[in-house]
Amino acid sequence: MSLDPQGAPERAEEQELWAREDNNFDGWDEEDVPTRALFPDDAATFPNAEAALQHAAEQGCDLRQLVARLELDTLQVIRLINYIRRPATRPRATPASFMQLTGHEPFLRDDAELQPVPGYENDGLLQLDLADEATGQDTQAELAMLRQAYKELRLQYAARLGITSADAADTTPAVARAPTGVDKLYFDSYAGHDIHQTMIADSVRTLSYAKFILSPANAHLIRGKTVMDVGCGSGILSLFCARAGAKHVLAIDASDVAERAKANVEENGFTHVVRVFRGKMEELDDVLAPWVGQVDLIVSEWMGYFLLYESMLPSVLYARDRYLKPDGILAPSHSRMVLAAATDKGVLCERLRFWDQVYGFRMPSMTQGLADEAATEDVEAASIVSAPATLCDLPLESLPARQPEFATPFRLTIHEPCTVHGLVSWFDTWFAPRAHVPFDELPPVRTPPVQPDEVRGLDLQRNEVVPESESTPGEVVSFTTSPFGKPTHWKQTIFLLKTPVEAQAGTTIDGEMRVYASKTNERELDVELHYGVDERPAGTKRVATRLIQVYSVR
Repeated sequence: MSLDPQGAPERAEEQELWAREDNNFDGWDEEDVPTRALFPDDAATFPNAEAALQHAAEQGCDLRQLVARLELDTLQVIRLINYIRRPATRPRATPASFMQLTGHEPFLRDDAELQPVPGYENDGLLQLDLADEATGQDTQAELAMLRQAYKELRLQYAARLGITSADAADTTPAVARAPTGVDKLYFDSYAGHDIHQTMIADSVRTLSYAKFILSPANAHLIRGKTVMDVGCGSGILSLFCARAGAKHVLAIDASDVAERAKANVEENGFTHVVRVFRGKMEELDDVLAPWVGQVDLIVSEWMGYFLLYESMLPSVLYARDRYLKPDGILAPSHSRMVLAAATDKGVLCERLRFWDQVYGFRMPSMTQGLADEAATEDVEAASIVSAPATLCDLPLESLPARQPEFATPFRLTIHEPCTVHGLVSWFDTWFAPRAHVPFDELPPVRTPPVQPDEVRGLDLQRNEVVPESESTPGEVVSFTTSPFGKPTHWKQTIFLLKTPVEAQAGTTIDGEMRVYASKTNERELDVELHYGVDERPAGTKRVATRLIQVYSVR
C-alpha cells in the first residue's frame, strides 16, 4: 500500500468536518426523527422509526425479521428500503410479498438503489442500523463455521510445510476422525472422478433430482430455506439447491471428493450459500450443532445396487432424526423394492455361457460360485416373465434409523411357457413435496424419464438463481430403475437359480426373500431365497417343496 503525504491535510480537514457534523447533529437518535411509513402509498407519518417499523409489521412486512433472516448488511438494508419506496413502472408489490425475498434479488446488489429517494433523505428508517441488530443472532452457527474454516486452513498450511496433521492440531474440537476399515475402503472408492461422472451422466437419476429441486411448484420447499445434502459428492445437488434459492446448504461428505465439491461451489459463485463439511455424518455433531432441528430439507442420493447396498441410508436417517424440522422434507421420500421372474434372453446367463467356450476350451469349473453372487446387469424387458411383487416399501420419514433388514413373502405367477433362470430385482423412487405422505397416495412411478426441457434453470450461468413464478405448490417426481424404463447406472440385480424352473403359463413361484447386512462387511448384503414351485391349479392340494439359495450382494 502506498501513502500520499500530500493528501494528509485534505484527509485531516475531512476528518475535522465529520467530527463537527457528528457533534452538532442531534438527529441520529431514532427516537427524535419523524419517520414516514415504509410503503409510499401510505401517507402516515410517525414520531420515530420504531413506530414506523411496527406499522409496517402490522401491514405484513416485518422489516427487522426480514433483515435478520436474510442476514443483510447495512448497504443491503438501505437498498431494500429505497427499492420499496422508489417510484417505478413495475406493479407495486404488497407488504407481505417482501417477506418472501430470498436474498438473491438483483436490487440488493444494485448500487443505484443507494441513491436517496426524493422526500425520504433524512428518514428515520434509513438511520436505524437493522443490520447490526441482526448480527449475532446466528452467532453459534457462524462460530462453528469459522472454527471449521480455521481448522482447514491450519491443515492446508501444515501440508504445504510438510508438517503432520498431529503437529498442526490445536485445541479446536476435531470435525471427524479419519475413516478406518470398511468405511475407509467405502469412502476411498468415491474419491476419484470416474464414479461421479457415471452418476451425474445418469440422466434418469440427475434430471429427476433437478426437476424436484428446481420445479417452480416446489420453490416453497427450498427458497430461503436451510438444506442438508448428505453424501454430497461433487456437489451437484447442493448447487441445484443454491440455484433454487436456498438460504443455506450444508453439504456433507466423508470422501476426499469433498475438497473437489468445495472447489466446484467456489467456481460457480455459491460460496455464500453452500458450505461443505468433510466427515462422516454421524461424527459431525459438534460442528453441525447450530443446525440441530433447523433443517427444512434433506437431499441425498443414498441408493446403491439392489437399493440397500453400501448401507448409506442409516446416515440419512441419522441426519433426519437430529437435524430435520418436524415437518421437514426428505428428498427422495419413498423407495420401493420389487422382484420378478426372468428367463434368459442374453444377459441373465451370460456369465455362465462365457466359460462354455474360451478360445476353444470349456472351463465349467470357473462357474463355481457364480450363482452365489448377485449380478448387476441391464436386463432386457423381454426377459421378465411375471408381474413384479413388492419386496419392501421404504417410507424414509418413518423408518427406524438403522440399515433395513426384512423377510418378505412373495408369489410370482409366470405368464408364458419358459425356463425361469433367475429372479430380478429393481427399485422405484419418489420425491413427495410434503411430509407424512403414505404410499397409497403416491402416483404410479414414472417410466418415461424426465427430459432436460422439463427442468427449469439448467441453462443459467454460474451463480444465477431460478426466478420465482406462480405455480400450484407441490409436484411429485419419480423414477424407476426397471427394465421397462431407460437404463440407469444402478441397472438391475439378478439372482440366478441353481436349478432353473421349467414353467407354464400360470406356474407360481412362492417364496420368501430375506435381506440383512453381511456379517463380514456391514456395507454389503446377504440374501436368502426360500422358494417352491407349484404347477397345480388353484384350489387343489399343493405340494410344499422348498429350495434355499444364499447370495451375497457386493
